[in-house]
Amino acid sequence: MNYRRKKRSQEHEAADHNHGGASPREPFDHPLVSKAVAEVITTPEALAVLIADIRSHPVVAYDTEFIGEESFYPKLCLVQVATPTALALVDPLPFEAAGHDLGEFFRSIAEPGRTILVHSGDTDIDILRRGAGIEPSDVFDTQVAAALAWMPWPSSLGTVLETLTGYRLGKAHTFTNWDARPLTPAQLGYAADDVRYMHLIWHMLSERLATLGRSDWAASESREQLRSTAFDPEGQLRRLHRTEPLRAGQMAVARALVTLRYDLARTHDMPARVVLPDTTVIELAKRKPTDRSAIGNISGIPRRIASAHAEDIVAAIAGCKAVAIDNDPGNPLADDMRVRAESDQLWNALQVRCASTGLASNLVATRATFSRWYFSVVEARRRGQALGCSVGEAPLFTGGDWRIEAVGHWLEGFLNGTERLELVWSPSGTVAPGFSRAHGV
Repeated sequence: MNYRRKKRSQEHEAADHNHGGASPREPFDHPLVSKAVAEVITTPEALAVLIADIRSHPVVAYDTEFIGEESFYPKLCLVQVATPTALALVDPLPFEAAGHDLGEFFRSIAEPGRTILVHSGDTDIDILRRGAGIEPSDVFDTQVAAALAWMPWPSSLGTVLETLTGYRLGKAHTFTNWDARPLTPAQLGYAADDVRYMHLIWHMLSERLATLGRSDWAASESREQLRSTAFDPEGQLRRLHRTEPLRAGQMAVARALVTLRYDLARTHDMPARVVLPDTTVIELAKRKPTDRSAIGNISGIPRRIASAHAEDIVAAIAGCKAVAIDNDPGNPLADDMRVRAESDQLWNALQVRCASTGLASNLVATRATFSRWYFSVVEARRRGQALGCSVGEAPLFTGGDWRIEAVGHWLEGFLNGTERLELVWSPSGTVAPGFSRAHGV
């Protein structure tokens, strides 16, 4: 039993010991919240009825429970759905044992014209697109929406619900043995609550976003967050670079390593993040080990991968060093104390501006991306030029990004002296003039 599976078992036992019923108390009283006990679907006949119900409604709440740390694709253990007239938990294990395909069920959720409600749904949507064989066209992620409506990023479903309604949702079974059967009453209650409140949350957040003029931002960012998780090395490199800036030679090594780890993950049926965690890729890219023994000194590489593929890792690194400039210089502005102080001050101003206008600042920009952009601004300024947020070699935002409208124009004006950072104190914190916090946030 690996560490994470052992941890699942421990938390499973603890959660059931402390939470013996299907729900800690009555569901929140609201017309958009079902008070019914969720139906557990285990037969083709019951599934057909559910599919017909899904297809009769333009909106469906959707979630999954899975085990993702043991295989290349997550092991699906449960699918939760809620429509205005149904609350159901589809157990895929008996269907799998009987050789029944769930494709029609997944297609009923994903077919065009239906809005799918999820919360932090990247893996859930990836499971859906693989099961349905089509790309969902209209997805609303309530975690994204909350971050654009005066709530932190990321916020759990329970946090969003409590912020909106004051109702506290029990979350005892986040990390548990979802592939164990029978599912306990506590597991079933937890799973049902993951979709039970989604229609209410969607309704309340949609109203807030409309008032703020941010509905299009939420739709755009939901698409970005939930885009296809097919292998995208450039996307992975952007994530690595946001975590810790890499020089050109280091980036070339990182590109080779994320490609290698994807191939190894498929070969060994392991998650890519287990084969080589991002932190390990960064360390390898910086240290560039040249022999098998040096690979053993890098933390985070599983023993079986290090034993079988140390030479592959060394070869990938060596191939990059043969074609890329090694020991490439960093940006000298990073060592300029005055420039670093300016960057810190402007970063703080941006964070305050975001907070005072109801935007989660860490969804808007990361510190590493901001620093690279500001160094490019300083370089342009020394050449007598002005650099905007979406141009240059290290843009803060890409063209068409909702962040330009949300804060980019203000930031450029602030740099040019045509905009100010103004704050007004309210009982719940600072706001910018012309903005107001929604009740309860």
